[in-house]
Amino acid sequence: MKLIIAVVGVVLAAGGTLAVRNWTRTASSAAPRADALYTVKRGTLTVTLTENGTLVAKKSEKINYEGRRGGGKITYLIEEGKSVQTDEVLCRLDTQELEQSAQQMDLDIKKAEVDLKSAQTEFEIQKGENVANIEKARIAKDKAEKELEKYRDGEAPKERRALEIKITEAETTHSRAKKKYEDSVKLLAEDFISKAQVELDEIEFKRAEISLDAAKSDLELFEKYTFPMTMTDRRTALSDAERGLQNAELRATSTLEQKEVTVRGNEQRLGALRKNHDEVVKEIEKCTIKAPSPGIVLHGDPQQRWMNERLKLGANIWGGQTLFTIPDLRVMQVQIQVHEADINKLKSDQPASVTMDTYPGLVLKGKVTKIAQVAAGQNDWGSDDDVKKFPVEITMEEDAALALRPGISAKAEVFIEARPNVVFVPRQSVFLEEGRHFAFVMRGETPAKTEVKIDVSSDTYTQVTEGLSEGDRVLLYNPQLGASSASKESKTSSQPAAPAAAAPTAAAPKGGP
Repeated sequence: MKLIIAVVGVVLAAGGTLAVRNWTRTASSAAPRADALYTVKRGTLTVTLTENGTLVAKKSEKINYEGRRGGGKITYLIEEGKSVQTDEVLCRLDTQELEQSAQQMDLDIKKAEVDLKSAQTEFEIQKGENVANIEKARIAKDKAEKELEKYRDGEAPKERRALEIKITEAETTHSRAKKKYEDSVKLLAEDFISKAQVELDEIEFKRAEISLDAAKSDLELFEKYTFPMTMTDRRTALSDAERGLQNAELRATSTLEQKEVTVRGNEQRLGALRKNHDEVVKEIEKCTIKAPSPGIVLHGDPQQRWMNERLKLGANIWGGQTLFTIPDLRVMQVQIQVHEADINKLKSDQPASVTMDTYPGLVLKGKVTKIAQVAAGQNDWGSDDDVKKFPVEITMEEDAALALRPGISAKAEVFIEARPNVVFVPRQSVFLEEGRHFAFVMRGETPAKTEVKIDVSSDTYTQVTEGLSEGDRVLLYNPQLGASSASKESKTSSQPAAPAAAAPTAAAPKGGP
């Protein structure tokens, strides 16, 4: 069964191939219509590159929202396309929340100012108290020093001298009493005085002896106890006073530093509140967006028109978003995207002409001013394209009388070169097959497939260097595509116009495609 199916399949395939060949031969042998033929010409081939693009201003001032990243809600929005003057309001954002915050900050600032003033007053009071306490402690120290000096150099020597005098007096009295007593004893023996008188002299002698011992004891007590103990008390008092002065100085420094820290803390808090308040005030100011220069207002960024739909009343915006563009309409540009196969044809300063459907009949002159060195990596939708295109800018001549509108579609035709005295045919007459180029040339009444070699091409014509001669007639289609397709193409394709001559004002640059 499998073998039978395979045989049937081969037979059907062979029959189909034979039918296609017969149908193609019939279509090729059919006499072409006159409007499907083109007579090969020799002349000047003007090579141009035509691309559609967008009209933009060469210089545009973009106005971004410089406020907080969270953005805000639009409460007023100027109409797009309106002419404005410098400082004219373009947009306002809702500032209710910011204003409430600013009011609360005003109250916090006033409280912080009172706290700072109070802390500064306490600081000044503490400075005065520190001076008084240190002075008091210094006076106490000086007094203790004087008390020590007074006792050591004044009172103690005086007291010692008094005790020594007392001993001297006691010794004199004792010596006198002793002599009198001894004399009384001698006189009693000779019966010159009575025994009672002797007894009285003896008593006086013993009393003088006791007084001398007491005086000597007082001096000994002074030297051994009173003087050292008093000196210790005076030195201790002086040490206490010195410590009191040192403590007063340390306490003054510590307390004053605490007060100073409190002042600085209040200063920093007040500074932070004022800074935050200023930032909020600036945020409120940024919520009113004004025109930095006169011009026509465009919403958003002309290069990102799909984002402009979000710019409307009640919409939220975010920090860094481009809200408006004010273009300088005196110098306009057309931004085009050139296929990677054609980018090497372009050079700076090549002349170009620009047309726009919006301004019928208007043809503007310009030149290529910028050719990107790197292909655009993504298309407008953010996805990668298989075919790479290079951004190219064409700047038009300045004309202050024109009032072109940025963002509209435009067509730019860039003059590449003009090749004189060359053979050329319409581009649809030449087709590629297995890496070789062919054209169908009429040999009598029958078109013959002929290999050709080509060079540069314009938008409509291709230069042929070999295979065709002036006067040859070629088909404007490939008959191998089928009779129905050929008929349809011959009906829809008209004879292409002759190539335009190079602009007389533009020098024809050298170089190939």
